[in-house]
Amino acid sequence: MTSKQVKSAKQLTFSYFSIVAFAIISIHFALLETTLEDFELINATNRLQHAKEVAKEVLSENDVQTISIPPFSHAYIGKELLPSDLNIPDNLPKDTAVAVGSDDSISIESEYFIMRSDLTIGNDKKTVYLLYYDDIYELSENQVFRNQAKQLCITLLLILISLFVILSISRRLTAPLSELTNELEDRSVTDLSPIQPPRGVVSKELLQLVTSFNLYSERIHQLLERERSFNRYASHELRTPLMVMKGSISLLGQSNDPAFIEKQRIRLLHASNEMNDFVTTLLSLTREENLTNLSPRALGHDELSSIAIEHQHLLANKPVEWRVTMNGETTVKAPETTMKILIGNLIKNAFACTEQGTVTIETSPDSIKVIDSGIGLGSKPRGVEGFGLGLLIAGDICRKYGWQLNHYNNGSQGCIAEIMLTPGDTPSEPQG
Repeated sequence: MTSKQVKSAKQLTFSYFSIVAFAIISIHFALLETTLEDFELINATNRLQHAKEVAKEVLSENDVQTISIPPFSHAYIGKELLPSDLNIPDNLPKDTAVAVGSDDSISIESEYFIMRSDLTIGNDKKTVYLLYYDDIYELSENQVFRNQAKQLCITLLLILISLFVILSISRRLTAPLSELTNELEDRSVTDLSPIQPPRGVVSKELLQLVTSFNLYSERIHQLLERERSFNRYASHELRTPLMVMKGSISLLGQSNDPAFIEKQRIRLLHASNEMNDFVTTLLSLTREENLTNLSPRALGHDELSSIAIEHQHLLANKPVEWRVTMNGETTVKAPETTMKILIGNLIKNAFACTEQGTVTIETSPDSIKVIDSGIGLGSKPRGVEGFGLGLLIAGDICRKYGWQLNHYNNGSQGCIAEIMLTPGDTPSEPQG
């Protein structure tokens, strides 16, 4: 649907208001006409019932075929005595007032009311037709409609005034939206700075719209910054295994010693496995997966030890010891490669920032901690910007599986990186 096909708020207000006003006027006149017709029928029925009683008494006492019953009724014995200009239906119901028209009337609107009734006159049962006509009532009815026409003109004038007021209010309410639209259209695609509420009458809904837009822009800004950081550090993280592979390949041409070749083969295998785990984890972060279908598994001592051993070269020539402490069984619903990248990055950062002392990998049913006695958070940044892609990926993994990654100082020395697992380790919806 194009913008030309969509009506403005002012046009919609005018259309809806016109429809409602027309409906109100139509319903009003329909009710008025129905009420007048019902009242006329009730009045005629009562008049004819009264005339019936009078005619029964008068016709029984007098040998006449027609009588006049003041003020507006007549009685006729037999249909042939009725005025010839009346349009009387053949199947006229008994003891029921029916409106009939006259050929001499200017219009064929119902002006006369007739009732057929069987009366016992003398010893004979005869069919009597009772006719009612009130020209004063008809005149009054027309006067009522003329008065209603005057009221209609006044009503239309009030509706026009109301429409003008509503359109003015609508213009004032929609002006800030138009100003907001123009501001957004004039913005460059790279401008994600917060927008200010427009001038004019600012409603609660408009403030909610501006707030939601600013929150959405902030999320986009954070996403772009995250992507920039990802690109900055990806080359650095991938460079190490690539350099190892390149060096091993070049060294393979310099010696035929089987032991030397085997050593380079192991280096190549380790580097390729590291890259494979890294890429697999990155791909899993970008895929939509049903985490509830993952099978729970126990995080064992050997798995944690093997992860720490892979980064043990960072402790070369350092008086640092590391250990794994298991405080109960830790169950996770995540692949081994994912846990290897997640915990490995935390261990790698702890090893790199600890010059002496200990690094402890501690687990419990609700958390996984990497505790070091290094420089702590205050001496050197330990966030994403400080330690490259590793902590960025660790944070993404935790968000995907519904976990929470926290960093805080370890008393007077060192830092604690803690992964708070979801109770029962049922993955929740990814956050952020």
